[in-house]
Amino acid sequence: MNKKSIIFIVIAIILAIVGFTSTNTSKQTDVISKAVYVEDGKVLPENEGKIVIVPGKLEAVTPLVDEITGVELPGVIAKRTVERYEKVQNSDEDNGIYYTLEWKNTILGKDNEFSDVVSSSLIAEAKIGEFTIDNNALHHVAVGKPFTDFDYQVVSQRGYTVHPTTSVTYISKMDFMPAGKQDYNSTMQYNGKKVYYMDYENMPRISYVTQRDESGEYTFIGKQQNGKIMYDKDLGMQAAFDGLQNPTELAERVESGGMIGAYVAWALAAFFVLLAVLSMRKKKEN
Repeated sequence: MNKKSIIFIVIAIILAIVGFTSTNTSKQTDVISKAVYVEDGKVLPENEGKIVIVPGKLEAVTPLVDEITGVELPGVIAKRTVERYEKVQNSDEDNGIYYTLEWKNTILGKDNEFSDVVSSSLIAEAKIGEFTIDNNALHHVAVGKPFTDFDYQVVSQRGYTVHPTTSVTYISKMDFMPAGKQDYNSTMQYNGKKVYYMDYENMPRISYVTQRDESGEYTFIGKQQNGKIMYDKDLGMQAAFDGLQNPTELAERVESGGMIGAYVAWALAAFFVLLAVLSMRKKKEN
């Protein structure tokens, strides 16, 4: 058995263990069965310090605004992605070492004027019924819907230009945004002028994704503390679920989610076992 096969088998064993662990949702379902179900969203003194399940309409107390760009976003949570047009070293037999410019999702360095613009989650103060929501709990609200509805006047006042593409809409402080990978020394014509791609090195572009569920209906589980639903990592489960769930529905969802996670882990484990077998066969043939 070669070294590569051993690594594949170890990974497969770890994934198999993860799969079996995922099926054990008894702790989470026990937490759900003992939690206080607050269907009307009322903050009651007798529930202070207890685990509560609160379904309802998730609403922003204040608008969700990116203070850097001025962009106002729907919902209570969004993700800002910042990419930089980076110089990348390449090499091949024909050309040797050469350089290209490519968009990379990296944190910008401190050596340029855009160092304050980094990829980050954006969160507004939010509530369900009478409860406000802990930011750590809000991080469990799924995001994934590309944001395209920019207010051109607002972003223009901040010095940004909107750049729609087929899949993502970006804003940047560039009038012209390079489309993708380009040779470092290449040029193109833009508005009747020759444009050097190298002039755009390290320039950033920004995009956003917002809440995946447009209905705004969620169910939160966490500890009631001073009128707030607090995320409790000791519960061993996420704090936010799409849709309005009663305790029975929530328990069923947790159990089904555990099984899905197990199936995925077991499928990956089988894949790595197959890689190990193929690696051993290849060694024998050689």
